[in-house]
Amino acid sequence: MVVIRKSETGRIPEWGVYIFPVLTVIFAILYLADENLYRSLIMEDSSIEWLTFAFLIAAGFLSLTVAVKIKRSHDYLHWFFILFFGFNLLAGLEEISWGQRVFEVETIGVFHKYSDQNEMNLHNTFQGLVHIKTKHIALLVLFFYGSILPWLMRNRDLRQEKFPLQQFIIPPVFLRLGFTLGAILMLDFQTGYEEELGEFFFSICFFIMMLWNLELFKHGYFHTDNYSSISKRSPSLSE
Repeated sequence: MVVIRKSETGRIPEWGVYIFPVLTVIFAILYLADENLYRSLIMEDSSIEWLTFAFLIAAGFLSLTVAVKIKRSHDYLHWFFILFFGFNLLAGLEEISWGQRVFEVETIGVFHKYSDQNEMNLHNTFQGLVHIKTKHIALLVLFFYGSILPWLMRNRDLRQEKFPLQQFIIPPVFLRLGFTLGAILMLDFQTGYEEELGEFFFSICFFIMMLWNLELFKHGYFHTDNYSSISKRSPSLSE
């Protein structure tokens, strides 16, 4: 039997709970005190956008680290962490339009024709083609994934399910507030640029989520003995 208590994973759950309301208060105070500075921080190519990029890339490589450690220690591929690495890498590069403005690349071809912001990235081109805002899709998907699903699955151990469901990783419950606030910010109140803050919050959630799973690995959570289809044994896990 493998028993993992929150106290064994350091301070990740504690600061994972408090960081989001603290950031929300900071940005609210900044908006009230100096709206021009607030706007300059959250617009395109701002420091918030680059911080989002940094957290996404960091989350991606943390995810790859977990996948490599599982493979080396337990000799199986954990598909979620491999795919999550790819997702974060793609999301990070999309966030900065693949470095277009850094390298001063002109928007051409299909991107110039369909991108609703005249940028060379997939999500704005998709918006121009189908006239559906990708931020609304992201809002709904990530709200369900990070805010609703952890509560629905709180008493269920997916490792005892059939593959590939058993390798599906659900965010820890303590990140529900971060995902919820991120989804609310994606609605773009007050200035129309709060989407950047929502993406920032989501990127922090992904980063903390991978730190959490790295700690779980250190405490044996991904050992083959804990998976019904990898090992004949099916011990219980208390979290």
